[in-house]
Amino acid sequence: MINKKKPIALVIGNGPSVDQLPVKALEKFETYGCNHIYQKFSQWGHETDNIVITDSNRIQEIGGAYKNYKGNIYIGDERYVDPPTKKIQKIIGREFTPLRQYTKESYPINVLTRHIRFSRYLYSTIFDKWRMTFDLEKGLNFGRSVVCSAIQLAAIHGHRKILMTGVDSRYDVPKAYFEGAADKIEYVNSRFISDPRLYMEPFLVILQIYLEREGIKLYDCTPGGALKFVDKKTMESYF
Repeated sequence: MINKKKPIALVIGNGPSVDQLPVKALEKFETYGCNHIYQKFSQWGHETDNIVITDSNRIQEIGGAYKNYKGNIYIGDERYVDPPTKKIQKIIGREFTPLRQYTKESYPINVLTRHIRFSRYLYSTIFDKWRMTFDLEKGLNFGRSVVCSAIQLAAIHGHRKILMTGVDSRYDVPKAYFEGAADKIEYVNSRFISDPRLYMEPFLVILQIYLEREGIKLYDCTPGGALKFVDKKTMESYF
């Protein structure tokens, strides 16, 4: 349920612009941090309210970093409909809320098919990448970035206005992340970083349309972000 004291959600990616995020944003908004954002906690002196991870590579890289995290943690695995919960719990050292991935209507859902590990060559065949849902039972569209799932999750929790930052959508170097994050990143998708806008923005625009139908506004507050077709705001306008 929505925190009435923090009605606006802030989804925080892992781009270089995270280094410009004012700490007071963590107090003003309900925050949804993604992947390696834990590395900013000591600098901020503040944790995010939620953590979202949907990439199996990031799960391995992060390991037990969130073992003592006090907020809510949500994890999916892009290879599965339902993530292998027990296996992931052993890796991260704690319980979490599993995120189901949205499948095409033609895919039969049952106790067996939900736990099949699929090759990446079958993702577009099994998972519905062009429709969005705001229903955890049906599953989330993981898009091409974890921020897509984090935004859907914020909508499910009742936020009517969702901001995002740290979604730079450009890679000047192969590991273009906030300061200190690059050392922890092992897997780099060369196709994705070659043109991140091409892989990310279509999903965010589709998501923006679905959100509009629900009366929810999505704004990109990333300083200097490369996105062009998602409505823009500045973080300063909320302080």
